Amino acid sequence: MNNDFEFQMVCCDCGGLAINIEDPVSASRETIVQCGGCGASRGTVGALRDLAACARVPSKRQQPQTDNSCSELVSLHKELQSLRRKVRMSESAARD
Repeated sequence: MNNDFEFQMVCCDCGGLAINIEDPVSASRETIVQCGGCGASRGTVGALRDLAACARVPSKRQQPQTDNSCSELVSLHKELQSLRRKVRMSESAARD
């Protein structure tokens, strides 16, 4: 799992997320993954595979959504809206 390149999720050159792998089915670990937007090197297929193997995304079946998580999101959204109103009022007062 040790590679010369770490894989860049977001392209440092253009900020893109798309990738391009020449012949991905038979690509070796050393094959260079290029940015799908600008063609810059983003790392190797091996680093990408290692990253995919390390990702621990629980499935919906393993972690059911509860009412608490929904109410927490609603609460955070209300707090965000309140902060936005305060910023707008502050900006308006600063202009006057």
